[in-house]
Amino acid sequence: MTRWLTLSTASKLLGVHPATLRQWADSGKIPSFRTPGGHRRFRAEDIRKFLVQASHAAPEEALSEDDLLTTALVETRRELRQSPPSEQGWYSKFDEEGMARQRVLGRSLFEKAISYLTLEKERPVILEESRELGRAYAYSSLKYDISLLDTVRAFQYFRQQLFRSLVSDDRSAGMSSDELLKFQADFDTFFDEVLFGLIETYEQQLLDQKVLVEQSPRLDED
Repeated sequence: MTRWLTLSTASKLLGVHPATLRQWADSGKIPSFRTPGGHRRFRAEDIRKFLVQASHAAPEEALSEDDLLTTALVETRRELRQSPPSEQGWYSKFDEEGMARQRVLGRSLFEKAISYLTLEKERPVILEESRELGRAYAYSSLKYDISLLDTVRAFQYFRQQLFRSLVSDDRSAGMSSDELLKFQADFDTFFDEVLFGLIETYEQQLLDQKVLVEQSPRLDED
């Protein structure tokens, strides 16, 4: 009897993000089936075969950028779970709802990073969306009265964790020096744009507050 798995279940078994598994299915790496409602389904047997093939892949079979990113994202999440930045002031300011929102933003950030680094033709659009993501980070911090400095520190913390896992992965050794330099430049371009959106939002907030102060009525001195 065929056992069908949902996109979410299959991606967890493979240890990758659903967006990555969706791309693999679209490119034909893993067979999939769509229900009448448009939902993806994967055969458990196909997932098992893919895992076996991946575990026995020859060393000279270089991973694609997408595969390398996927592995790095999984490792980054694992590292953050093992060593949460609890000693950081900004981390303790979020309540449970705030941390849940940060996790959602983090997943969105990873998805956009994957898309930007692997889909060159769509980069102009993705960069515009990355600015919006930066604004979302800013609004999340502003809600909890977290300063711009602490917000940038938090953003850079996760950015550095992700990049460290990327460049420390043994499989990145298959990339030439020029490829690594280009990869780092693309990585920085994307995350800098997110950071610009974040700073821009804080700047606008300060300007709005200044306008309110200037427009507020002043009490005449006796």
